[in-house]
Amino acid sequence: MAVLAYLFQPAAEWTHLVRTVLATYTWNTVIVVFGVVVLSMLLAVPSAWFVSRYEFWGRDWLSWALVLPLAIPTYVSGFVFYRGTEAATDFLIWVKLNVGIDAYFAAELGIRYGLLMIALAAVLYPYVYLACRASFAQQGKGPIEAARCLGRSRKSVFFSVALPMARPALAAGGLLVVMEVINDYGAVNIFGVPTLTEGIFRTWFNMGDKVSALRLAGVVMFVVAGLLLIEQFLRGRARYVETEGALAVPQRECLERWRQLRVLLWCLVPLVIGFCIPVIRLASWAVMYLKENGWGSLPFGEAFLRGTGLAVVTAIVVTLIATFFIYAVRLKRCHYRRCANRVANLGYTMPGTVVAVGVMAVFGAFDRASEAFLPVISGTLLAIAFAYFVRFFAIPSQLIRSGMDRMGKPLEEASRVLGERPLNTFLRVNVPLLRGAIFAAAMLMFVDILKELPLTLILRPANFETLATIAFSLAKEGRLQACALPSLMIIAISGIGLAFMQRWMSHLDRVTSRKEDCEC
Repeated sequence: MAVLAYLFQPAAEWTHLVRTVLATYTWNTVIVVFGVVVLSMLLAVPSAWFVSRYEFWGRDWLSWALVLPLAIPTYVSGFVFYRGTEAATDFLIWVKLNVGIDAYFAAELGIRYGLLMIALAAVLYPYVYLACRASFAQQGKGPIEAARCLGRSRKSVFFSVALPMARPALAAGGLLVVMEVINDYGAVNIFGVPTLTEGIFRTWFNMGDKVSALRLAGVVMFVVAGLLLIEQFLRGRARYVETEGALAVPQRECLERWRQLRVLLWCLVPLVIGFCIPVIRLASWAVMYLKENGWGSLPFGEAFLRGTGLAVVTAIVVTLIATFFIYAVRLKRCHYRRCANRVANLGYTMPGTVVAVGVMAVFGAFDRASEAFLPVISGTLLAIAFAYFVRFFAIPSQLIRSGMDRMGKPLEEASRVLGERPLNTFLRVNVPLLRGAIFAAAMLMFVDILKELPLTLILRPANFETLATIAFSLAKEGRLQACALPSLMIIAISGIGLAFMQRWMSHLDRVTSRKEDCEC
């Protein structure tokens, strides 16, 4: 509401922005979003299908290793892949000398945009991969076996049956990728591609025009809302249901050795591009930096403690609040609680830059109040923690709601019939059964907070540095060897958290399936 309110206030530079750069910002955003979504699906969908449907060597560790690129922030991937533009220097010089200056600029622009899309897609494809892997694993065997009995090949079954049935998962994963690309500031800034988020930073901090920056934030909100409406329109009234005879999930198919090798190599491509290449490059830079500056002590310890501590505390508090919130909605499904649930989840649909400028507008108005007893909130840890709350509340909310839906209501109803109050039922029945979903939600939120850059850059207190802000600042200064160390720290912490979460969730799934087999 604070962002939208500024759309109707006079802005000094808005007319100039509309005439000169607004169309460029919007067009660049659309181009980058489209390219990254297409590349993400090309990397994610085949890998998810192979892991879900076939048995091959290395499948068990690939099923969770393919999620590891999610531990690499987009800005880290950006300054790793930006070095690829240097490799094209000789080619660009040849084009300039032999073809012409116009071809030179076109080739340079294409290489820069292409590398930016690859850098973003390489670390964002796990959103599509996770959604599609779950969808493929849960698809019933009826339609697939019917297609195979009718003589369809494996490829034809995938394109004509499995992929259309996975459309909701594709839309969900693709929308997450879209949100992350629109939210990105670090990678587009490094590659010099002006998008709407980059324009907000330029307008606010370089031009000093807060109202025009908030208007650009409003444009971003309308772009995101338009994408959501387009997806809803394309879906229409279509619904995806399974008939009773098709609910059984088929066993994974064993492949011949040469097919196993092909599938393995295909699944290794996104892992190598999105995780191995950035980690190897960063490790080499870090070794060079330590050789030059000594191996005695690692720098950035204070930033590590500050950023990690803030992420841990915020993730735990927000996850606990989300758990109570979803249980309250589940306990009494009235209209205003459902509306509150929808509104509370809107923060994740807005880029971090929009959330940050909105929080600054609200807290700035609060701080300008003349009451002496009111504390100053802007520029404090409370402001940035509140912004994290708004931005990432949807993560624990959706995961915990999904866990409660899978749990059903019989145990809750039995507890209430035996005389337990709702709070006691929640603490003694729901929380123990939801421990996996709660842990996964807190871990995912911790990883996202640890990697978050634009929101942290805008709202951080004075002299408050995190690993993300230090890595980006050093990369902007061209000190790539120095920025490798904080980047590797972020990747190590996030990677360990994601791997542990994957193992934990796999363990819970195995325990649940064993219990269901025993009950059968």
